[in-house]
Formats: sequence, C-alpha cells, structure tokens
Amino acid sequence: MPAAHKVPETHPVRSFFADRDPKAEIYVTHIDSTDASTRKRHFLMLVGMNMVWSFLLTRRLYRGMSRYGVWFVVGKLAPRWSATAPDLNMALLGHILLDLFIFLVLVPIIRDFLDGVATLRFRHGFPPEEIIFRKPSESTIANIVSEGPEKRDAFMKDLLRRAVDPEEMKQTTFGLPWEEWAYDYRAMAAACELDKKGVISAKTWELCVWMKMQDGWTAVEQGKEDDMQNQIGMMEKMRDRLRAMGKLHVFHQMMEVIQVKTMSKDGTPLQVTEDVDGIVADIFKRNDVDFEKLTSELAKDAPPSARFANSSKKRD
Repeated sequence: MPAAHKVPETHPVRSFFADRDPKAEIYVTHIDSTDASTRKRHFLMLVGMNMVWSFLLTRRLYRGMSRYGVWFVVGKLAPRWSATAPDLNMALLGHILLDLFIFLVLVPIIRDFLDGVATLRFRHGFPPEEIIFRKPSESTIANIVSEGPEKRDAFMKDLLRRAVDPEEMKQTTFGLPWEEWAYDYRAMAAACELDKKGVISAKTWELCVWMKMQDGWTAVEQGKEDDMQNQIGMMEKMRDRLRAMGKLHVFHQMMEVIQVKTMSKDGTPLQVTEDVDGIVADIFKRNDVDFEKLTSELAKDAPPSARFANSSKKRD
C-alpha cells in the first residue's frame, strides 16, 4: 500500500496548507518537467479562449441593454437616449435564461483565468520545472457527495488512481467547470515563491496525494511503498494496541482476511482486490473499534517521511 505520513506540526507545509482554499480537502501535486514551449502553447490557447468568452459576454451585455429595457429606462431620464420598450414575451424569458447560464458559467472561468494562470505567468513565467497543484473541481465534489456511503470509497479510489496516472496527467485541461480536476494556480504561485526563498523545496511537491484529516494534513506518497520493516512495526503496534483494548481477536480476524486475500494455498502471492479494505473495516466496525481513529493514532508514531526533509531552515 502507498506510504502515508502525517505532515509534522512544525513543518512549513502545514502552515502552507492553512493559507490555501479552506474548502479544499484533497490536493494532488507533481512536478511538470515538460518542455516550456508546450506550456506556452497551452497558455496562448487559454488566452484565445478567454478572449472569445469575453467578447461573447460583452456582446450579450451590450445587446441586453436594449433587450431588457435598460436604454428605455435611461431614455425616460435623458430623452436623448430614448429607446423603445422591451417586448414582454416568451422570447425574452428565453434570453434571460440563456444569459443567466452564460454569465454563471463564463464569468467564473474568466475570473479564475485572470486571478490564476495569467497572474502566475506574469509573476513566474514558464520555468523548466513547474510545481503543479490540482484539487477536485466543483462538479467532481458534487459527484462524490451524490455517491452513496457504500460506493463513495470505491469512487474516491478510482478518482485518485486516475489523478496520479502518468497518461492522465498529460491530458490538456482548459479550466472548464465539468473537468474532473481544477488547477490551483494560487497555490502553485505560492509554492514557487517559497521554493525560491528556500522555505519549502520543490521536491516536497513531487507526485503525492495530500488529504486533510481531522488532525491535519497527510501525505500519501505515490509509487513508494512502505518498507517491510515499517509495515511489520505498524502491525506490531496495532496488535499491542488492540490487546490493551481487549480486542486481540480483531487483530487475528484481520490477519486471517489478509492472508486469505493475498496468498493462495500453495503460497503464491495473489493480486490484492479492492474489497480487502472494506472487509477489514467491517471487522473493526462489528467489534466497535474505530479503525480510522486507530490507524491515525498509529500514524502519529510513524517515522517522518524524507519528503519533509526537503526544506531549508531559511526564513525570509
């Protein structure tokens, strides 16, 4: 399983996340080392798209001045701006609904472009290696919430699997509301500045899933498995904790499931299926043991990740 490490309380990464979007509970970070010219082309495409959106909004706004009777009202106050009264019919209602849709979709896109990627490029340009921050888009969050409790974990696992897939990360995004992941350009700019100041090294943000827990942020390192010695040590700590709670049988049931699901009768390793976590969690639930709380407490005693050594002690 991927190695998970709680962000140390004294580490600058903790304060970094405290300054980010308070609604964000998941971030996926990686270092983009693709050719800078590719990112330049992508930025020019975004510029072109947002110019089109801006033209469309301006056009609808200008025509709406007559369509919705703005010039008619102004004409009552200043006769030189006189205009005919708008027609109150179904066509007007259709235009109102269309304009509401256009403004609700395009205004946030343009605003995010100006405050996000445009500001980032103005301040930091196109570095050879760029720190990338992604978080679930609003539509993805809505999809997560709409899933039933029994399907939500599987949905999240599949979502994160795609997020860290190298081929998926190469896909071009345009900041549209229905895309699965949204780039947090403000976080990217802040991380770039802290890297230049020597506070948090860019290496800290190599491919990783960051999850907000009740007691802080946890880094789930992708492509790095917990070493065997560490796994054994964690199992021993869990066994001792359950023994102290008078629940040692829970540990034995868990180990029996793990053995059956990961090893065939002839000793050949089996591919671990997704239902193992659910079965183990159900064992703890049936025995009135808070599995999430227990693993969180054990994680606090785990040795810190080398990821958190990638920071200078320098402070500006």
